[in-house]
Amino acid sequence: MDHLGAAVNVSALLSKNISEIFCKPNLCKNTSGQYEAALQVDAWLVPLVFVIFMVFGVFGNSLVLYVIHKRKKMRTATNVYIASLAVTDIIFLVCCVPFTATLYLLPSWVFGNFMCKLVSYIQQVSAQATCITLTVMSVDRWYVTVYPIRSLQYRTPMAAAAVSLGIWTGSFLLSMPVPLYSRTMVEEEYGTQVFCTEVFPTAVHQRVFILYNFLAVYLLPLFTISVSYMLMLHQMGRPSVEPMDNHNQLQVLTERSVAFRARLSRMVLVMVQLFLLCWGPIQLYILVRAFSPHFRYDYCTYKLKIWAHCMSYLNSCVNPVIYAFMGAHFRKAFRRTFPCLFKQRVGAAGADPPPNRSAQTEMQYVS
Repeated sequence: MDHLGAAVNVSALLSKNISEIFCKPNLCKNTSGQYEAALQVDAWLVPLVFVIFMVFGVFGNSLVLYVIHKRKKMRTATNVYIASLAVTDIIFLVCCVPFTATLYLLPSWVFGNFMCKLVSYIQQVSAQATCITLTVMSVDRWYVTVYPIRSLQYRTPMAAAAVSLGIWTGSFLLSMPVPLYSRTMVEEEYGTQVFCTEVFPTAVHQRVFILYNFLAVYLLPLFTISVSYMLMLHQMGRPSVEPMDNHNQLQVLTERSVAFRARLSRMVLVMVQLFLLCWGPIQLYILVRAFSPHFRYDYCTYKLKIWAHCMSYLNSCVNPVIYAFMGAHFRKAFRRTFPCLFKQRVGAAGADPPPNRSAQTEMQYVS
């Protein structure tokens, strides 16, 4: 039985394919052939790269959560979404990388049926929550750009926390088919081997689920995010659509200028682009393998799949870097949270210069 796997069930996608590479005579010339030698290198090199991604990703995302927790001024609506995204990245890396790495070291799934269901479920939930959170962040950017005054009333940390809770709840519910259909299987074709895979009633059910994953985790978020940013960029060249009284007009015209809004939106835009580029290869690989009658699994596609998985892990690692280098608030918060790592350039030793009115307004008005 050929396994296709769910869109984010990396363990299921990998396990049988690796055994096929090791065992099929047409792919392994002999015990000393080029494929066998290359796979012996892959058996330790690929897990090492995965673990490096996990360590950097968990550390970076944990640092983001720590800074938001320590700095009360960082507890804004935007940063609530960023914190939720960091949590999904950590969960995805911890629940995906170690189990996937062992599939290169061991010929079978060794963690049992319960862990097969649990790991597959958590992987699906975290990926689903990530794509929905990024979509919500792009819509949120559009809303604050087009309706800057109204957003002051509705864009609160409590509201963002409620939305994030709804995202997690919806992700758990939408991912329920994964634990229902995931289980371990034993095959004897190339010796006794255990696989963690999805077993659907029919091939049609399997392809429908794969198509659902492609639409829900990739295509629909791509469409929503693209429309949100197109509308936002269109609005940036025009004045706010909201009527403004005299008290707020000067503040809005000054602090909600085109350059200001563009700078605030750049970080979210780059994060979304990275998500699409990092997750696109693995999504397309699974889709082609599921629906193309001419798909051929060989050493070349095996390497492409490894690269696609590395790209998906890379997304969870680079998000904290984007926060640090593109988010002015995070750069300031990092310096204030870890003052021993930065030299004091102005003011007295151990003290930061007081933020000006524009910076205070930026923190309260936009984030």
